Amino acid sequence: MKSYLLTFCFVIFLMINFATAQKNMVLNGGFEDEFFGWNNNGAMQTPYNRKSGKNSCAIVTHSTDNWVGIDQTVEIPKKVQNIEFSAWIATTNVVKGKDDWNGAIFSVVFLDSQDKEMKDGVNIALITGNNEWTLYKKIIKMPDKAYSFKILVAMGNASGTMLVDDVAAVKVD
Repeated sequence: MKSYLLTFCFVIFLMINFATAQKNMVLNGGFEDEFFGWNNNGAMQTPYNRKSGKNSCAIVTHSTDNWVGIDQTVEIPKKVQNIEFSAWIATTNVVKGKDDWNGAIFSVVFLDSQDKEMKDGVNIALITGNNEWTLYKKIIKMPDKAYSFKILVAMGNASGTMLVDDVAAVKVD
């Protein structure tokens, strides 16, 4: 009888844990399925340096005159007020171009129902130099009338290497 009760309690615990787990809104955030779900403008999939899984995204540029990266647009579910955006990022020899906003970039732009950008985007990370795998994250309140968001990961007018893995957007209360 005790084993049945213990099994029943364990199953209930798993069900509650599963029910409260937040779902990642980003499709293929670990780049396990190449760039499925992403718009790719010059990034590569790499199995050689990753945070988790089998692959990560590598963005390599040799000139500060280029804007190379990936983006994904995601519809905001109804009644979502706050989303935590996160990504693991590592950089090697990232040198920014002439402007302060140049570098390895992780940002979010909000779009209205006509896919027009609303105001300025929100920078979650702007990185230069050499950095080990670091989790960058930020909770952002959804703007009024925002219909979707676009996650952008790029080497924005910077040279060097940016590695990205486990990109996520999760509803928070």
